[in-house]
Amino acid sequence: MTRIQHMRTNAGNNAANQFMVYDDEGKHFLSYNSKIATIKGDTVLLYNPYWNMYSQTTNGYLLKFLREDSIQDIRAKVESGEYEVIQ
Repeated sequence: MTRIQHMRTNAGNNAANQFMVYDDEGKHFLSYNSKIATIKGDTVLLYNPYWNMYSQTTNGYLLKFLREDSIQDIRAKVESGEYEVIQ
């Protein structure tokens, strides 16, 4: 079963066009109908070109989704191989 949930703004409201989708493949972050990231178990997949500062709004919600402090932290994890980028 697939479940869709709005991400929340800092004020606690539903964020427009920012969603978490839960299904058998894991937990996904979608921004404006584009898949940005997936978490499945211990694996984090990031989708090009959207994950890497595609827009300020998408970047902010990606940080929340991954519970990261900055895009630099995400880039470091990509470089180390902890996060995988999908073309």
